[in-house]
Amino acid sequence: MAIVPLSIVRGLVITASVICETAGFSHAATWFMQLQIGFLALAPLVMNIYIAVHWAVRNRLSQIYCIALSISTLMIFRRILDDNAQFFLDISIPMALASGIIGNVLQEIVSKNLLKVRQWKDNNNVTILSFFITLAVIALASSAIKLGAAVWLDHAMSFFSGLSLYFYPFDFLHGIGYVLLRSAPWFFGLHGYYLFMDIDVAFTVANRLNISDWHSGRGGLNILSPVFYDIWCNSGGTGNTLSLLICILMQKKSPQRRLLSISAPMALFNINEPLIFGFPIVLNPVMIIPFVLTPLVSYMVAYGATYLDIIPRNSEIVSWSTPGPIKVWLASGHSVSAVVLYLLLVAVGVAIYRPFVKNSLKQTNNENADLDLLTGEIKTVQPTDFEMVPNYSHVVEENSYLEAQRQIEKLQSAGQFILYFQPQVRLSDNKVVAVEVLIRHQSDSGKITPPVFLKYYERTGLMPEIDFWVVEHALDYVRENMAAAESMTLSVNISPQTLIDYRLLSVVHKVMANPLPAGWALEFEITESQKVQEPARVAEVMEKLRSLGIRIALDDFGSGYSTLHYLTRYPLDKIKLDRSMVLGLAKPDGFNFLQQVVKLCMVIQCEILIEGVETHEELEQVKMAGIGLCQGFLFHRPLPGNAVCLLLADQRKKEFPPSATEALV
Repeated sequence: MAIVPLSIVRGLVITASVICETAGFSHAATWFMQLQIGFLALAPLVMNIYIAVHWAVRNRLSQIYCIALSISTLMIFRRILDDNAQFFLDISIPMALASGIIGNVLQEIVSKNLLKVRQWKDNNNVTILSFFITLAVIALASSAIKLGAAVWLDHAMSFFSGLSLYFYPFDFLHGIGYVLLRSAPWFFGLHGYYLFMDIDVAFTVANRLNISDWHSGRGGLNILSPVFYDIWCNSGGTGNTLSLLICILMQKKSPQRRLLSISAPMALFNINEPLIFGFPIVLNPVMIIPFVLTPLVSYMVAYGATYLDIIPRNSEIVSWSTPGPIKVWLASGHSVSAVVLYLLLVAVGVAIYRPFVKNSLKQTNNENADLDLLTGEIKTVQPTDFEMVPNYSHVVEENSYLEAQRQIEKLQSAGQFILYFQPQVRLSDNKVVAVEVLIRHQSDSGKITPPVFLKYYERTGLMPEIDFWVVEHALDYVRENMAAAESMTLSVNISPQTLIDYRLLSVVHKVMANPLPAGWALEFEITESQKVQEPARVAEVMEKLRSLGIRIALDDFGSGYSTLHYLTRYPLDKIKLDRSMVLGLAKPDGFNFLQQVVKLCMVIQCEILIEGVETHEELEQVKMAGIGLCQGFLFHRPLPGNAVCLLLADQRKKEFPPSATEALV
């Protein structure tokens, strides 16, 4: 999560403060400690922005709008609780998370309803309008809550303030509540110490007075003290996470091992925010169990050992940031038995944490596992350098998105898109009856790049822009340069992203307002290797396209998702068999398999075309299988437009020689 780097910096600042205090530089120590409080106050805002960016990336929305909406929602929510609050200093992580989620989910609902009301020519108009409508709804709802529940909110805040005093640890049972109070809030990313600072301030003052009275001979030492909790319930940080670090170290294949290089040095000073947010403990309903249970068990054992005088009571005030064994040695008056108990409880903590860590590792391996279709073996994908971040796949996804944006910017700034055409041949007479339009990129130096760049547009949700560009320019090119050809089909690839784009039908109406030359038909090839996200919507769009006279072809049949389901669900005019069918002819049963596929396609009365035929042997078997159309290097490679124009002109001359034409005249 985004807060991990911030927590690392904060941990380093705290470490610097501890070192300065140990070295006697009190002013520098105070300055560093105040700085870390500032970092702590900034954490919720970072979380809020992270939610917005994550939402924008996953839903292909404007990051600026999502961040602005998320922060605005947070500001409105904060004002519900306190009109006098300083925004950047008085927000909590739960509030930051809730506002980010609520604001962006509400905007998505508003956007979907706006799209149902009418068709929009520009997506930006929908985004802007939904942004302001969402803010208005949140502001009105918040105002209503503020006016209608102001008294209730004041009572609730007073109740929680009084409730915190109930957990003051003056005996064993209240001490258990205090352990829970310090550890459980971390599930929401809240530091228990700062959340209930009034208890800790009073507890610290009472401890100083108790030790002073003991030194003066005016009373005995209390069992419970801030030092007691720091020693037995704060080993390596809240939750006794020193034991968790040891568990991670014991798991050689654990993807969290990279956390050790950062968390282990800080754990020596009982700073564990990088581990809490990096493993994570925050918002992890499984790992919060040992995180709370470990210090609770340590508390009970240490309290019993102290009560039975197995170990001495703490007689010295030692800084919470002092390394564990040293802190125990100093606070207990140099007791060996206390140090031994400390090490024993660390081992008990390891025993508590270990099954949860192993379960976490098992889940991580399952998430990264992939099935090798050739060998049938499970392959584990090695995590990237982002594995120190919880749900690091999301971080990888976001970086992939940004990388795709950079690649697109490079393409657009260093060349232009051009169109190539690959002829499709009717095998009965070797006549070109269709051309598939293909996009290429031509650099400023003239280098032609195949469509490997399309993955970047698919990643960023921009495939509709590419498809619309190709449709418009391909139709214009045919009208201007290929009008003389007859009985031809122009085949254009359309991605599933484009099929569910609300602008598709409007674009088709626009480009077809000027019809193709006589004898030409338009065909959309739906790429079957890309998974369709909204099948019902796709089927509806296909029917509307066919009603406009556009043929529908299924591309790459046999290489992708839900092949048989596609045949029965969608209205198809042509099926293009993938080159894998041709490659399969080399296998013993390859030809029989191809024949069965052809028969299956004939059941739904579609034209059948096979791609990737490159040898005469393959061609003969394709003919024997009953396939009538072919596309491949054996006939024609993808060609620039002028070359296809010459090819079609030459074909027309052969079909209608000059003498025959003159006789007709």
